Parts: sequence; structure tokens; C-alpha cells
Amino acid sequence: MSDLLKSCNIWGVNGASQAFGEDTSLMVARPARTSCCCYMLPAFWFTVPEGFYALVTRFGKEEMYPGSDPPSPCWPSGIHFGPPWLKVSHLVTKQSMVFNRPVRGCKTSDNVTVEIDINIVLRVMGDEKGSSTDRPNDDPENVRKFVHNLTAEGLAQQLEDAQAEAMRTMARSVTHTEVFGLRTISAVELEENMARIKAASSFSEDEDEDKSDYEDGQEKKDLEGDHDVIDKEEAVYATEYGASVVTKTLKHRLNKQFRPQGIEILEVIIENISLPNSIQDQMSQKTMVISANAEQRMQHKHDLQVLEQTEAMKMIKQRHREEVRELKQDGQAQEIEERLKLDLMKEEAEKEISKITVQNSRDVQVIKYESSFKVKKVKELCEKEVSRVQLTAALEAAKTHADADFFCMDVSAKAKLECAQLSAKADDIVFKAEGVSAPKNRTLNNYLTEMRKLEVQNSLAENDQVIITGTSGGNAANKLLQVDACLSDAKVSRTSSDGIAELAIASGKADIRLYTNGNPQPVKNQRISRT
Repeated sequence: MSDLLKSCNIWGVNGASQAFGEDTSLMVARPARTSCCCYMLPAFWFTVPEGFYALVTRFGKEEMYPGSDPPSPCWPSGIHFGPPWLKVSHLVTKQSMVFNRPVRGCKTSDNVTVEIDINIVLRVMGDEKGSSTDRPNDDPENVRKFVHNLTAEGLAQQLEDAQAEAMRTMARSVTHTEVFGLRTISAVELEENMARIKAASSFSEDEDEDKSDYEDGQEKKDLEGDHDVIDKEEAVYATEYGASVVTKTLKHRLNKQFRPQGIEILEVIIENISLPNSIQDQMSQKTMVISANAEQRMQHKHDLQVLEQTEAMKMIKQRHREEVRELKQDGQAQEIEERLKLDLMKEEAEKEISKITVQNSRDVQVIKYESSFKVKKVKELCEKEVSRVQLTAALEAAKTHADADFFCMDVSAKAKLECAQLSAKADDIVFKAEGVSAPKNRTLNNYLTEMRKLEVQNSLAENDQVIITGTSGGNAANKLLQVDACLSDAKVSRTSSDGIAELAIASGKADIRLYTNGNPQPVKNQRISRT
């Protein structure tokens, strides 16, 4: 909503949406020619943003859009290709504009000056012909007329003059009490106001109902105020007249003037009507007087009600005190009666308690005797059952022991049998092994014996204190001499003991006597064999 309609230059078609969004009074924009963003060269295309009527020029002359039949001065939105001298010269918004300009100094029929704030919703009729049944008078030529002939500033001036003339004429036909009914209200608000006014005008004013609501006519006058009888009918007429006649007449009058120029008035809204301060003070003073009278009468009623209620409260308190006193006396009498009843009940209760105590002791003795008898009987049964269980257990244990002994003997016999069989097999295996190893053991034993003999002979041969002599006398001596002779002729130096040993070994059998440290040690049946 704006009190201006204007046109201006913008830097390019890309900034049209932002410019129109920021300035609600902008109606026509003149974009500059865009160039290639990379090398600042003229572009061989241009774009038309959505929501605008676009006029295109070639060297300043308007260019018709070739894609429509017949050719149209308005180019559609989108991208268009052409030489650099083909550009968008004007962008006209398709949205509805709200023009607001208050009309001051309007005189009513009773010469009261009022100020009327009026809003006019308008648009440019630039759509294609036949594009919509709701807009049969649209023509793209209207855009060119508006841009070059009417202009946004001229439209604003003409609208201001036309609405001022129309509103002054309309205000002159009503009084200042009726002028508030000319405001434009919604359908819901109109329906509520009409229902409220009709209900108030059809309200019955017979005396019976007045007497039921008010004490006298003066009270009604003080509370409701004094007004003419026809005020309600005038309010109904003003509301209907403003809602149905004034705005429609004004809209028709403005459309008759501006449609030939390509502008359609969509709605005329009388937003507010202001009366002079003096008239408003008079009307508010009248309302204040009525309110003051009503307040005074209501205050008087309030004071009377407070006085009556105070007296009533005093009487009620006195009555309550008397009732409390009577209730206390009745309560004391009832308390004494209840105490006597309580004492009687206590005596009866003590008697009952003594009876119950005696009966309890008697019952306890009986129960003790019965329980002791039952306990004794239970003990006897338990002992009998224990004896029976013990005998049964001993029998079962003997039987189990017998079975266990039998089982053990059976298992032992089977084990002994198996052990004997296995021992026999082992002996058989050992005997077979000894039969196989006996020759080998014999050979081993012979080998070990011969080795021991060799060790003994070696020791005898190396011992210088041992002298071996024969037991047969001359034979041994002869043999020793032969040995010495043989040794003396030999080149290899040997001792006599070596010769004796060799002789003994060569003979294979010799009975010799050993002398160790001068003591003869006979060696009988000692066979020295060479291996």
C-alpha cells in the first residue's frame, strides 16, 4: 500500500523483482541493457522476468513480438535472442497496486467537515485478448497506452482528483451521524452488525418488560441514555448504504473513467472516517454523561445493597450466636447422658471381660490336656515308625552288604582269573624271549670272560715284581732258557717276562707259580689262551 505511483530506472532486468519488492509504489521500471559478464561485451540475448509486461525497442523504436498472432507489443517472460540493439525498454508490473490517499475537507449535508481515508486497488489491463473470461477488456495495447500516454505519475494525480471529487459528492449526501456507516467492512462483520442492529430495533418495549428490568422510566433513561426513536433505523440504513451502494458506485465511476486508458479498478475500500475533534468531543461527552448518570445510579444501588447486607449480616450473626448457645446447652445435656451410657457400657464390658477371662483359662487348660495327649500319641507313633524304619533299614543294609560282598568276590575272582591268564602269557613271552636271547647272552658272557682274562694277563705282564715259575721243575726252566736265547738273538729288546707270557700263550696251557714281593702265589689249573 502506497500514496504514490511512480516509475524509475533500474540497472537491469535481473534486478526487477528486487526493485519492485522493495518499493511498493513502483509501477513502471526502465532497465538498462545488460552485457556479457565475462568480457563486458554486448550480449546477443535478453531475458524478461516473470510477473511483468515487457516493451522491447530496436534503436529506440518499439518492436512487436513476432511470436503472437496478431503481433503484440508485450513480450512474454523467458529468454529471447537478438542483436545488442534489441533491448527491454519498460517493465510494467502485473500485480495489483494499492493506492492510498486520504481525502480531506469533505462536507456532509449538515456542514460537518470529515476526513475519509480511502484505498483503491488497481491493475494494468495488459493480458492477451480472450485469455480469461474474467478479463474480457484486456489488451496488450493498454500497456503501451499506460507507459507512453498515461504514465504512473499521471495515473496517481488523476486517481487523487477523481476519488476526491467522488468522495466529496458522496459525503454531501449524508449527515455526520451517518458517515461512519460508509466504512467498508468484511462480509462477516457486515452480517454480525446487521444482525445486532436488527435485533436491537425489533426489541419489544412494552411496559411489562420495562417494569421487570427497571424500577421507573428515569432509571432506564439514566442507564441506556436518551436518543431518538429513528436512530436504530438510521444505523441500519447507513450500514447497508455504505456496504452495498457507496463503494460499488465509486468503483463503477472510476472504472468508467480509467478503463479507456488501460487501468481497471478492482476494489474501493473506505478504510477510516475521521470527524473533527469538536464533534468527537461532543459525541463522547454525551456518552460520558450517560455513563456518569448510570454510574451514579449504580453507586446508589450499591450503597443501599451494602447497607441492607450489613443489617442482614448483623441479624444473621445474632441468630447464629443464639443458635450456638442453644446448641452448647443441648450438647452439654447430651454429653452427660452419653457419659452415663458410657459408664454403664464400661461396667458391662468389665463383666464380659471377666467372663471371657475365665472361659479363656478353662479353654486353655482343656487345650493343654488335649495337646499333651496328642503329643504323647504322636511321640509313640513316631517311635514306632522310627523302629520300623530302623529295622527296615538294617534289613536293607544287610541285604545290600551281602550283595556287595558277593559282587566283590565275583569281581575279585574274575580279576584273579584274568591276572593268572595274563601272568601265564607274560611268562610265556619271557621264556620265548630268553630262548631267543640265550645264545646271544652266552656269546656275550664268553666275550666278557676273555676280556677279563686279557686284563689280568696284561696286569701280570706289566708288574715287575711278579715271577712266574713252572710247577714241573725242569721243563719250565728249559723253556725259560729257550725263551731267553730267542730273545737274545732278536733285535727287538724284550724282557724275560714278555717272553714268558708269550710262551705261556703259545702253549695254550701252563701251570705257573707267581712270586709277588718274594712270596710265591700258586695258580692252579690256570689256562692262559691267546685270543
